Amino acid sequence: MNRSRAFVSLHLAVALFGLAGLFGRWINLSPLMIVWGRVAFASLAFLPILLFRKRKFELPKLIFLRHSAILGLVLAFHWFSFFKAIQETSIALALLSFASFPLFTLLLEAMVDKMPLSRLDGLLVSLSFLGTAFIVPWDFNAPDLNGVIWGLLSGLSFAVLAILNRKLVKDYNAVEIAFYQDLLACVALSPFIMSSISMVTTQDWQLLLVLGTIFTALSHALFIASLKWIQAKTAALIAALEPVYGIVAGVFLFYEIPEMKTILGGLLILSAGLWAQGRSRTIA
Repeated sequence: MNRSRAFVSLHLAVALFGLAGLFGRWINLSPLMIVWGRVAFASLAFLPILLFRKRKFELPKLIFLRHSAILGLVLAFHWFSFFKAIQETSIALALLSFASFPLFTLLLEAMVDKMPLSRLDGLLVSLSFLGTAFIVPWDFNAPDLNGVIWGLLSGLSFAVLAILNRKLVKDYNAVEIAFYQDLLACVALSPFIMSSISMVTTQDWQLLLVLGTIFTALSHALFIASLKWIQAKTAALIAALEPVYGIVAGVFLFYEIPEMKTILGGLLILSAGLWAQGRSRTIA
């Protein structure tokens, strides 16, 4: 793989990330069941990759498993809230409310590192909040409100996941981290979905298989492979385009055309997010 192919792989990975949310419309199951299927098939897909890389399977240290279990729960909640948002509101509103995660990351990093926000950081937060104000339906009886709230919770939980993963990435391979987090999330969710398994149709299983392997494991592998040729900072900026890919797909596949205020709010959120990621203290 050269640099140009790496950029193609990166954009393909981000596009797959963005399209993954659409499965919340295609699969007629609860968000909890969708998440369980996603992490189950993703962990199965990661296993041969992990064995190929390490040549033999080794059980990791107990402290790593403990951290992975906690992060697996955060990951499960992140994806649950993400698919819940997709099912509760329009694709555009769900993805744009999730796109607030760079600003949540900025705020949480400031709290964890005990560093005050700069004036520029405050401006970025204000821009993101302003954009959110445009997309939030302020009528508390509006059906879209719940979806936007779930989307914001998805963004917040993703920011928590990113920050907590910082220490693990220094000592462990990204595929290994993804495998154990998916596996332990699957184990944690299993008791809650047993009564629903009988309701899963053959078509649902097929869609869950595609979601877990192509739109989760493959997209993750492509993203990681591209980092050998592309700086992590550049990759993070391209990854911020995930909502754009998802919204465009939503227009063509579900004919969901965002309102003008949603587009304006989205531009503010994405601009603030791109700016925040571009100057993030944690991106190499």
